[in-house]
Amino acid sequence: MAAGKKLVIVESPTKAKKIGGYLGKDYTVMASVGHIRDLAQPSQVPASKKAKFGRFGVDVDDGFEPYYIVGPEKKKTVAQLKSALKDASELYLATDEDREGEAIAWHLVQTLKPKVPVHRMVFHEITPSAIKAAVGKTRDVDANMVDAQETRRVLDRLYGYELSPVLWRKVGPGLSAGRVQSVATRLIVERERERMAFVRSPYWDVIAELSAPDAQGENVDFESRMVSLGGSRLATSRDFTSTGALTAAAQKDNVCQLDEAQTKAIAESLEHAPFTVVSMESKPYHRRPVPPFTTSTMQQAAGNRLSMSSRQTMRAAQGLYENGFITYMRTDSVTLSHEAIEAARESVTKNFGKEYLSDKPKQYATKTAGAQEAHECIRPAGSKFHDPAELATKVPSDQLKLYTLIWQRTLAFADGRCHWFHRHRASFCACGQSGRSHLPGFRYRHRVSWLPQGFRLAASFLFAVCSWFVRCCKSEGCQGV
Repeated sequence: MAAGKKLVIVESPTKAKKIGGYLGKDYTVMASVGHIRDLAQPSQVPASKKAKFGRFGVDVDDGFEPYYIVGPEKKKTVAQLKSALKDASELYLATDEDREGEAIAWHLVQTLKPKVPVHRMVFHEITPSAIKAAVGKTRDVDANMVDAQETRRVLDRLYGYELSPVLWRKVGPGLSAGRVQSVATRLIVERERERMAFVRSPYWDVIAELSAPDAQGENVDFESRMVSLGGSRLATSRDFTSTGALTAAAQKDNVCQLDEAQTKAIAESLEHAPFTVVSMESKPYHRRPVPPFTTSTMQQAAGNRLSMSSRQTMRAAQGLYENGFITYMRTDSVTLSHEAIEAARESVTKNFGKEYLSDKPKQYATKTAGAQEAHECIRPAGSKFHDPAELATKVPSDQLKLYTLIWQRTLAFADGRCHWFHRHRASFCACGQSGRSHLPGFRYRHRVSWLPQGFRLAASFLFAVCSWFVRCCKSEGCQGV
């Protein structure tokens, strides 16, 4: 590299290429390709240190001191970085601003031993303005974050080396369990023991399939579930304990636990009976836009809506981040910068119209206990958001789907209005064939938007006398989670 150039080290070659284009010819940007050193495997510990570090790569008897080595696959990368550093005037460590990124920066300093000024350069999105701003506002490596990452890594090693062999013997080869998986394994074992000890208890439901004309005179089919008989509430799954007995609350309420014979008798007696609405409840409620994405909520939404696993989601997000399309994807914050709020409101106006904007921007606060909030939420990068259509030919399909999801979530947040709905609940009664069996126990719930009065008549079929037929279904009692 030319003398006097500034060396910038990032994690991935993709980021290096992108950031190098933004910084220009006075900078050389290289990639460490993740961590350049790690805890030694027992077989990699020198004979002179076997007594202290030979079992875990950690001295468990003296402050849990770790023993780090540069792995064989990283020696070429380290040699290239050292060679580039010889002619550099300054060193910028531009790894991610989280525990792992901070640890990578610290290990680079410990391994390269630079004799030029060292700057810790951080940014939350890979855009020209963000990168240039980061160069002008650097800091030192955060020792507290380095210690936090080292503690996590040591815990992974201590737990993993003890628990993983158990999984190999009991479950299958190649599995591992560290500080996170060990807790998950314990939860699974406890739940499995509860499942094995669970005692089933049968209960029966009666469901009526009803039909009535709507406001346009067309028949609408809907279901109504029997909820009480003779003034007593029918038993449901939550009324049973794990031993199959009724809960104390269910016994106090004197719930009615129908058996098969009783249920069939009820169904037969009501086979040709009319159903009549005897009461109607209507309660308004509202929904606000959900907060922007954090890492966990993005993974949940991608799983539910795109059928993407957590690994697939994070891989797609990594690609979007490295190419400058979204902000950093590992965050527990739901806050948006002023620049992002303005960009979101501009996109809403452009794509949907001003009528979909709230009167003033809304900002969510993170309520998760212990949240770091080192970054913004996950959102489209820059001061002007790319429409998903603009990325259709620039990114793979999985990244496009995920970007669209992030874009939609961010724009929905910019619409800070409440959306009102009505929740309706109608109660029915029915008379048996003999005319002596009065069953005020069927209930139907229906949800509609908050509409002008004239349109609310669309729900008026709830008050009709319905022609119907009954079907009964058997369920098994199950333990609540």
